[in-house]
Amino acid sequence: MKPSLIIRSLIVSGLVAYVPVVAASATSFDARNAAMGHTGSASSRFGAAPLFNPALLAKPDNNNISLIAPSLGAQASDPGHLVDRFDDVKTRWDKLENAIAGTHPTDIATAAGELKNVVSDIAGNQADANVSLSMVLAVPSDSTPISLFISSWGKGTAQALVSESDLEYLEGVESGRLPPPTKGDLDALTSRAEGMVALVTEYGVSIAHPFTLGNVQMGFGFSPKIQRIETWNYNVAINNYDSSDLRDGNWQRQAISGNIDAGIYADLMPNWTLALSGQNLIEQRFKSREVNGSQNAFVIRPQVTAGSAWVQGPVTLTADIDLSPVSGFATVDKRQYAAVGAELAATSWAQVRAGYRVDMRGNDHRAFTAGFGLTPSDRVQFDLAAMAGRMRNIGGVAQFSFAF
Repeated sequence: MKPSLIIRSLIVSGLVAYVPVVAASATSFDARNAAMGHTGSASSRFGAAPLFNPALLAKPDNNNISLIAPSLGAQASDPGHLVDRFDDVKTRWDKLENAIAGTHPTDIATAAGELKNVVSDIAGNQADANVSLSMVLAVPSDSTPISLFISSWGKGTAQALVSESDLEYLEGVESGRLPPPTKGDLDALTSRAEGMVALVTEYGVSIAHPFTLGNVQMGFGFSPKIQRIETWNYNVAINNYDSSDLRDGNWQRQAISGNIDAGIYADLMPNWTLALSGQNLIEQRFKSREVNGSQNAFVIRPQVTAGSAWVQGPVTLTADIDLSPVSGFATVDKRQYAAVGAELAATSWAQVRAGYRVDMRGNDHRAFTAGFGLTPSDRVQFDLAAMAGRMRNIGGVAQFSFAF
């Protein structure tokens, strides 16, 4: 099954069921980099370089063909229990409709008050999710290392758009200031449940070239790629939220485009690397389908990241800082991260890692990361990462790598 089909299944079923649809700095996940704070522009291994900085393919001492098959990760943040609260809205809405059918004023007032309270509680709440699946084949060369990759990454957000006039109306019914509503009056309320999802599938090739400048070992790389962009715009009355609705395709639109990544690195000392990577250097905006008069856009932004990595024996220390915001929906606040991470090769067959990441714009929660790697043989590597932060911000990445 193609990675895009797997990711689409996750988005339209399991992922959307959790948050109808925080973010890593890069578009794709790599378990080692994720465990080290979502760094990678200077510290990625040879096989993961195309996903973070293609120039790192040109690093010396990469003598084996590398295959990542696969790397799968997901991350979600739902601080306000938004999906559960949508279910509460539906329950209270049904209770009010039943009370209207029974025509008992006291029951109607009570039910209107309960509905008002639960709708008020979720006003402005937002939930977010990321998911990624990648496969990479990298072939070393002294002059022109090359890599082929397929990567699908999805971003989503859900939010409750609550009308102040709805709250005032329900308060009036609760207090008796307004007459009991009819079912038609309820249907005229304007609060909405909104979910936006974008899935980007990339087919690319990475090419790198090492060179020296003075006594400094350097490398340059670039990755032309084809992108298929699919968007979903889910917009319904706040009592009609149902994650299974996205499966019917009525909310979807797709487009085909092209883009390019590029990067450079410099080994200023034998154990110290500085790097600069640029992903999606061509900015593009993809409009979603218009639904109920609402239309959004997913913006693929040029994302430039500077990084540093220091390696001394079994210890690796690394740091990344985004110089521009990450891709996302036009109506969602931009995010731009700084991260640090560390790795200790405790034995020849085990590595432990930890990291920390913060959104410099303050629109995403801080996250702590940790993970480990196992190397049962020279040909096989398994990596696992976990991330957690305040306000129900959790995620994980698993990855198998092979050397030939």
